[in-house]
Formats: sequence, structure tokens, C-alpha cells
Amino acid sequence: MSNKEAVKKLIALLGGYKKTIVVIIGCLLISTALNLCIPLLNRRIMDDGFIGGDKEVLLAMVLGSLLIYLISSGIDLLKEKKRVDIAAKLQYALAEESYSHLIRMEAGYFTRHNYAEIMNSIREDVGNIASIADESTFFVVTQIFGITGGMIGLLIIDWRMTLLVMLFIPVKYVVTRYFARRRKQAVDTYISDSQKYAAWFGDTIGGIRELKLFGIAEDKHREFDEKQGKVICSQKELNMLMQWNSVTDVILVQFLTTLIYIVGSNLVFALQLSIGSVFAFITYSTYVTRPISAILNIGYLLSGIIPSTKRYYVFMEEAEEDEGAVYTVMPQPGAIEFRHVSFAYEEDKPVLEDVNFKISGGSKAALVGKNGSGKSTVIDLLLRLYTPKQGQILLNGREIGSLPLTEYRNLISVVSQDIYLFHDTIRNNISLYVQIEDAQILEACRDSGLSEFIEEVSLDYPVGTNGMMLSGGQKQKIALARALVHDRPIVVFDEATSGSDVCSEQQINSLLHTRLKDKTVIVIAHRQAVLSEVDQVVRLDEGKQKG
Repeated sequence: MSNKEAVKKLIALLGGYKKTIVVIIGCLLISTALNLCIPLLNRRIMDDGFIGGDKEVLLAMVLGSLLIYLISSGIDLLKEKKRVDIAAKLQYALAEESYSHLIRMEAGYFTRHNYAEIMNSIREDVGNIASIADESTFFVVTQIFGITGGMIGLLIIDWRMTLLVMLFIPVKYVVTRYFARRRKQAVDTYISDSQKYAAWFGDTIGGIRELKLFGIAEDKHREFDEKQGKVICSQKELNMLMQWNSVTDVILVQFLTTLIYIVGSNLVFALQLSIGSVFAFITYSTYVTRPISAILNIGYLLSGIIPSTKRYYVFMEEAEEDEGAVYTVMPQPGAIEFRHVSFAYEEDKPVLEDVNFKISGGSKAALVGKNGSGKSTVIDLLLRLYTPKQGQILLNGREIGSLPLTEYRNLISVVSQDIYLFHDTIRNNISLYVQIEDAQILEACRDSGLSEFIEEVSLDYPVGTNGMMLSGGQKQKIALARALVHDRPIVVFDEATSGSDVCSEQQINSLLHTRLKDKTVIVIAHRQAVLSEVDQVVRLDEGKQKG
């Protein structure tokens, strides 16, 4: 994405708030117009009031200035209320859009990025893009009016000193452009370093068990020093560039003010200008130079926003799952058929090659094979987490990719050795936002072998993040209870008995003849006790079907 395209995206984001933006700009214009009167009032306060000794004029001008400030402050409050509202809505809209996209993305994205990296990038990019609604952005939009009024005021007072202000503009332009270019480079570096650190951090925390068991904490700490050090250095450079830009701006403005004092004093001593006019001129010069600084700084401002805008919309262009919906009515669950299915995560590295099998509706089938033979990939394809590179997967004669995705997945329950449990109660991890009577949940717990544990702790027992308060066997029993409660016509056991004890395995085998008797069941397993309970066995070896 080019810078021009990124700017168009930013303009389009603000386009949804046109009416509010019109109100904000209107407030800024009125406030600017009122403030343009202040220097003229101050000139009269100085020349006619203090120096001329006219108390009535002095009092009138002072009260006039106070009234203008009060009105202007009230308008500014209204403007800020509207602007803050836009910023909040914009941040929410971006966060909601990215979240909705994230949960619809293809599974392959999550194999390339860990959760910490994803979270860091989205949070940072949403925050940076939302800053387009900061006060400085709207300030820039309306300052052409302020510059025009300020220049008129300068020319009214003295055209010679106005030349000093005009000479200041190109100097400020060169300085600001230099800092904007430096900041863009620093922002790009900071984003890259932050992304690498987030990916490393997520990977490290994910492997915290291995870190402890193999005593590599010091090695990981050295990596932390290196990666976090780069982030800190990038951040320091960004902060220092901001300070240098701010200090340089102050110095240039002060230098201009000094020249105005020098030239103005000579004109006052020559009786060609009043003292009040000099002070009014200085105020008007800020009305001209401050907007010029802001307008020239728009590049400086965008240099922090545009890189995030590019990365955000590249993320938003990541492929989403195919929702299907060629058929508006779901077929009745029936036979599951793989026809000449091939798949590869990477080009030239096939995981499955020309796999063909058919599982009759209501029957029990086992997928067997060595580790890496493609068994879990078959399940992922069946669940439509991935799409076959070649071939078809059919449900009751219909290609599964043509079926509405949500409704299709609602036909399948998965009991996996890698089951994920949310940081919630046992009850909520089994019901998963579906209103289910406790009696049904307790019955499923009995059938899954979890009832003894439930009697000890209750259904309201918090399981911790990913079930960290439970044993591996207890997690799998919750997964089984979940599958039984939701009572879907197809049940998949993805090596669910690999960590179970003998009693649990026997319990699962007995379910095949009771509660799961009429359901289509697919089991990935190695133990003969399980294989003897199924109707057919599909054997895989290095991605190819055997027998």
C-alpha cells in the first residue's frame, strides 16, 4: 500500500463523521475569528488606556477581551466534546472491525503469528490511526482562515515587519520537513522492532515450561536485553526527535519575536509605530507562525500514522474463511467422503496426497498412522479450518465448502487432546453461551467421568486460563462433557484418549455404544482397545492412504 492510498483510507474513516466535523470546524472558525480581535483590543488597552490615560476605554477593552475569552472557551469546550466523541467512536470502530476480521481469518494466519504479536500490532495500529482525530488534525484544517486574518492584521500594523514573518516561513518549512523525514524513518524502525519483540515475547511465554525445565532463563534474558533494547532505543529516538522538533520551533519563534522587538523598537523611537502596535504585531505573528508550524507539521504527524495505517490494512486484507452458503438449506447429516484430497501448508511440501475414503452416516471410523502422517490435517480439513488444494470433501453428497460455515460447524463436536478452556467456570466452559439446564450438564459430567470432581468443587469452579487449575485428564473430560451436552450429529475424537487413564478410555469406548450410538464418530487413536470398537479404519502413512 502506498502513502497516497493510506491517506485515502484515513480520509474515508473521517468521512463517516461529516456532520460532527462540520460542527467542529465551525467552532474553530468562530473561535479563531474572535481571537483575531484580541490583539486590536490589546493595542487600544496599551495605547489609549495606559499611555493615553483613558480609563473608560481601558475598562471597556478589558471587559471586551474577557467576554471574548469566555465565549471562545465555551466554543472550545463544545468543539472538544465533539472531537473526543469522534476519536472514541473511531477507536471503537477500528477495534471492532479488526476483532471481527480476526475471528473470521483462515487458520494459517495463526500458525505464522502468535497471540502476543497479533495483539501488540492491532493495539498499536488502532491507537495510531485513531490519533487522526486528535486536536492538531482539526486545528490544521481551519488554520488557513487564521493565517489569512493574521496576515491582514500584520499588514494593517506595518508592512515592513510583515516581511520578517514572511522570511520565517521557508526556514520553518525546511526544518520541519527534515524532522518529519527523520521521524518517519524512526517510526518504521520502531514498528518493526516492536513487532519482532512481541513475536519473541509470545513465543517465550508460550514455552515457559521448557524455559524452566532446561534452565535457559539466562539465555532468554540475553535475548530480552537485545530485542527490548532495540525497542527502547527506537522509542528514545522518537521521543528525542519530538523534543528537538519542539525546541527548534520555540527557538525559531523566539528568534522571530526578538527581531520584531528590535525592528519595532526602532520604529517606535522614530515615532512611526505605537508601543501597543508592537505588542499587537507580536500576537498577530503567532497567529501566522503557529498555524504555519501546524500545517507544515502535518507531515510530521502523518509520519507516525501512515505506517500503522499501512500495516493495519495489510492485516485487514488477510484472507478470511469462505462462508460458503451456496446452499441456503443445510443437508441432513450423512456420509462423509474425501475424494482425491491433497493438501500442503507450503508449496512442494504435501501433507496429504490423493486421500480417498467414505464414512457412512452413523458409523464409527478410526484414523491411524504415525505422527506427521496427516491425521490431524484430515480433521482440520473436515472442520474447514483449511481448504483442500485438490479434491473434494462431501457431506451427504454436497461439497462442504458450499455449505454455510457456522451452520456446518454446528454439526460437529470435537474432543481434542489440545482442548482450550476459557478463563471461566466449569459450567460455562461446558455450555459455551448456550442456556443448558444444570441437570443436563451434570448428566454429561457423569458420562464423561467428571462427576466425582464436580462433587468436590461444583460447576462454578473457575478453571483458570486454559484450564491451568485442572489436570490434563480433567480438561479432556470437560471437553467430552461439552461434546455430549451440545449433542451434535458428528463427533471427532482427536487423540482424545492419548492422555486418559484406562478407566476413562473404557468410558469413552462404552459411549460409542450408548450416547454416541447413532452419531457419526471419527477417532484418531493408536490403542487397539479403541480400534476394536470402530466399524472401519483409515490408515495414513506420510500423507498417503494405505490399504
